[in-house]
Amino acid sequence: MYIIIAGAGNLGYELVGNLVKRKKEIVVIDMDKTRCDNLFTTFGVETICGDATKIHVLKAAGIDKADVVVATMRNDAANLALSVLAKSFNVPELIIRMNSKAYAEAYKTVGVSQLLSVVDNLVEDILYFLEKPEIQRVARLGDGQVEIFNVTVRKGSKAAGKTLSEIAKEKGLPEESVIIGIFDKVKGIFKVPRGNTQISGDAEVFVVTRPELVKQTAKFLMGK
Repeated sequence: MYIIIAGAGNLGYELVGNLVKRKKEIVVIDMDKTRCDNLFTTFGVETICGDATKIHVLKAAGIDKADVVVATMRNDAANLALSVLAKSFNVPELIIRMNSKAYAEAYKTVGVSQLLSVVDNLVEDILYFLEKPEIQRVARLGDGQVEIFNVTVRKGSKAAGKTLSEIAKEKGLPEESVIIGIFDKVKGIFKVPRGNTQISGDAEVFVVTRPELVKQTAKFLMGK
């Protein structure tokens, strides 16, 4: 997989580091020479110091063979311009950082495959931790329609000491909520559970469900 990343700010830097660990083929474009030099020194990735909205810069980065273009620039107008150019080179997938929701329709019109709203994600995370302090989000998938979270099931709670089969028969646990993992803190063991797997007291339970069912599911697992 050949990936072009436009923008070497904090988000781009972290992304590059993670992709290097996964041994992906990457080239980074940024107008700041110091950032480009730092990326090359730290990760050994190819960098191009230039404007990612210019065709000659994109050609130098290998846009004609790119499988994915990721735009993490802070300027939506620049990210949008890059999206249009990348589409003209038939890049299969575009992943774009959207800084202002005012650009949402424009991004969709040009065919952006993955749109990441910085503001929405930050606000959502803050509200999440304010409203659900005992619940830890692991991931949100499927364009925000599926959520994986974990809670600690204390001794004496309704779910402690019961098997998954027994829990499934209880009223209060939504049918759409599925327990996908149990971490026994005492033994230090993580299990992918089956019907006869028992939830011990003070175990961390990982659940996949719809976002609107997180509170109800957590309340059931932690309730007494």
